[in-house]
Amino acid sequence: MNRIFKLSILSFPVLLLSGCIGCYNPTGCNRDTSPYFYTTQISQVKGVTVPVGTKLVYKSQKSKQKNEQTAPLKEEHITGIKLPKDSAMLWGGMPTNHLLQFANSEMQGFTAYRAQEAPAVYSNQFLKLWKECDSDLDISIKNKNDWSFNPANMKIIGCGINYQERASYNTNNPSQDKVDIFLIKINQALQQLTKQKEYPVIRYSQN
Repeated sequence: MNRIFKLSILSFPVLLLSGCIGCYNPTGCNRDTSPYFYTTQISQVKGVTVPVGTKLVYKSQKSKQKNEQTAPLKEEHITGIKLPKDSAMLWGGMPTNHLLQFANSEMQGFTAYRAQEAPAVYSNQFLKLWKECDSDLDISIKNKNDWSFNPANMKIIGCGINYQERASYNTNNPSQDKVDIFLIKINQALQQLTKQKEYPVIRYSQN
């Protein structure tokens, strides 16, 4: 009897551990199940014109609102715009294939991801500076529903991990003064440009 009792006690933590794990999905327990929709026609979302096959990702508003949707959801809940494979739009003159809302809900803005393999023409100071930092732009915006290239609505606050707006976590960075100057320059160059009206799509091959 004592032996059975001891075995039960020893087994108890194992049962608790199994209950805590509660996930046997081989692809991982934190798989993103956010609702998304692939556009079936040329569409304008968040002020940007996107081609057929663009993936629109949304913040779920209902418990059953997961994975692929058969119809678009409310535009105000979009958290990501991803163009089809081997496609990019000229956003601000830069081939861009993904716009992604900041994960931090206290920050209003998004990241514009360069299509690294797509050919680009650096025709103005803004594009030359974007090329200089050689990464993706972090952009704060006044109107959260406007992701168009609209300088009046935008402020560049970062470019990749090495160029970030001064904050408490990086103020002692020995290169921060240089970063501050870069961000001033790129924002000044940005404000010399006008709001973009059309978003040409380019196709490229990732060789």
